[in-house]
Amino acid sequence: MAGSAAQREELDATTYLTNPALHDFWEQVFLGQADIAVLHGGRSSSKTRDTACQLVRLVNHVGVRMRVLCIRRFQNRIQDSVYTELKWAIAHLGLGDQYDVQKTTIIHKVTGSEFIFYGIERNLEDIKGTSDVDILWVEEAEKLTEDQWTVIGPTIRKEDSLAILLFNPKLVTDYVWKNFVINVPPHCVVRKIDYTENPFLSQKALRDIAAMRERNPETFEHVYGGIPLGDSELSIFKRRWLDACIDAHVTLNISLTGRNIIGFDPADDGEDKCATADKVGGIFAEVDDWSSGKDELVQNAKKVWAKAKAIGATVSYDTIGVGAFVGGYIDEQNKENRARVNHYAFHAGGAVLEPDKASDPYNSKSPLNKDEYLNRKAQAWANTARRAMLTFNAVTRGQPIRAEDVLSFSSGIGAAKLDALFTELCVPWWVESEGKKRVVPKVKLKKDLGVKSHNLADAVIAADNVQLSRVMVISDAVLQRSGMR
Repeated sequence: MAGSAAQREELDATTYLTNPALHDFWEQVFLGQADIAVLHGGRSSSKTRDTACQLVRLVNHVGVRMRVLCIRRFQNRIQDSVYTELKWAIAHLGLGDQYDVQKTTIIHKVTGSEFIFYGIERNLEDIKGTSDVDILWVEEAEKLTEDQWTVIGPTIRKEDSLAILLFNPKLVTDYVWKNFVINVPPHCVVRKIDYTENPFLSQKALRDIAAMRERNPETFEHVYGGIPLGDSELSIFKRRWLDACIDAHVTLNISLTGRNIIGFDPADDGEDKCATADKVGGIFAEVDDWSSGKDELVQNAKKVWAKAKAIGATVSYDTIGVGAFVGGYIDEQNKENRARVNHYAFHAGGAVLEPDKASDPYNSKSPLNKDEYLNRKAQAWANTARRAMLTFNAVTRGQPIRAEDVLSFSSGIGAAKLDALFTELCVPWWVESEGKKRVVPKVKLKKDLGVKSHNLADAVIAADNVQLSRVMVISDAVLQRSGMR
């Protein structure tokens, strides 16, 4: 939004009422040519209140009628919106005589400029139909999906209109994080801020923040440092580790070997997807997922069986839910086709393997597996994550690594599919249960963050953690019935 010298003077005149650390940011936004302004960071950083103050002051200063559309994901009551923050800002700036604060809107008495409020989830069509918007303020923008932005973005069609996106990063999967922070579009101003730049925090707030930093530094990094899950210490996998694993065997000039294995994660409900991960000669060569239902389990098992037969692979399948029947279906195919496809039941909820061995094979003083991990799933995720870290250290820092510790994903999988896989691996984090590590439950991921099941990731974990000495082979009885013995 282009501005004048008079506007600059007005901004400078009342800076002491707002966060001085953001003065340059707002100057660039209001007096420059920005179409989109992105302000992100941790909690207690003054993002929302500062934005409320700046917009209240801007609307009061500009002598023309404006429409400011304020939206967030959920808004059951007007108090759930930024309405309350705008009321506070009006009082804070001493502009109560300039605004008519009504029950559902706020109107500037002189120009008729108005602030209107919507919740995205229930009012998307109403938002789509809103016209003549000058400023769009999206609070909690981390929850925006691509489909929602496709609908909401065009509401700011006017010349000199502006979208302001505020959020505390949640995940590396967030649409806004990937498309407005990592890949900044043209005419977009981006600023990160955290509590250390907020001069208005009380001593009590600072003590609470310090306590979390001392008590749980990983959570602190995400909550107050504004680091999205997937790049923080909370995450089991780090994206930088996985990026280094692309063609790692080529980069390190190490020849990998190993039995061909197909990790198979069967679909468990209507929203779930089937997924496979093919580990060929020690290298992940292909991953795939597809929509499916419980009634298609036999068809999916046949599909995986046929692929395993073609490449001479063992099928490692998740036995939770509908997966419990996969082994039987593979045996049936073996019998009908006089073939021998081995299969391994990866029981994620089962007891850890080698319970009395150190959980870190390179640290004899590390806790025993039975004391560190709640179940086999946690042990398996930790094992693959450790190999990703060791590979990262070898690729980026030149540290020595054994061939069996290299985790390598072929670039032939494709950038889009690798991005989807790596994102799924980076989202889950450790939680504690019975004093042991476990992978955050899928139901919690879905409930708290709206993240769908990480099927590709589970397929990779199943393929990468087959204990070859325990691989289930076709029983002699089955082979005799099929006439192969």
